[in-house]
Amino acid sequence: MSAQNSSPSAEEARELLARAEGIGTTATNAAGWPAAMVFNSLAILGSMLMIGLHIVAHTGYGAPLLAVTVGIWAAINATIWPLMQHTTKTGFSKRFLTSMFGYMGLYVIALLVGAFVFPHGSLAYYIPAAAALAVLGLAAAFRELRA
Repeated sequence: MSAQNSSPSAEEARELLARAEGIGTTATNAAGWPAAMVFNSLAILGSMLMIGLHIVAHTGYGAPLLAVTVGIWAAINATIWPLMQHTTKTGFSKRFLTSMFGYMGLYVIALLVGAFVFPHGSLAYYIPAAAALAVLGLAAAFRELRA
């Protein structure tokens, strides 16, 4: 701004607006990474649990309680996490909830089918279930990054 005027010139105002827009764009672009990492973590965790459930079911050690506990923990974490994020992209809540409900729904279905249809384990079931959870989690992560 010029020292004589209390308001900026047209050129200075354009510069200030461009700088403010750049800061806003940087803040919202960075906002997608935490949500993407949540879904990436869920993809990895869910996949590992599916394979772990096969091993546990095959050996006779009871781990369905572990899988349910991890699912509850993930749901609580996924519910509380967005409350702590102050900068989000437009449409974040709808995208996040849609992806989270889809992932948790698939997780519960995979657990129930595995527990009741394959009580002694089946790699033919648990490997595709792990892959499906990984694909859905990674798709949700990329969806948030592209938004």
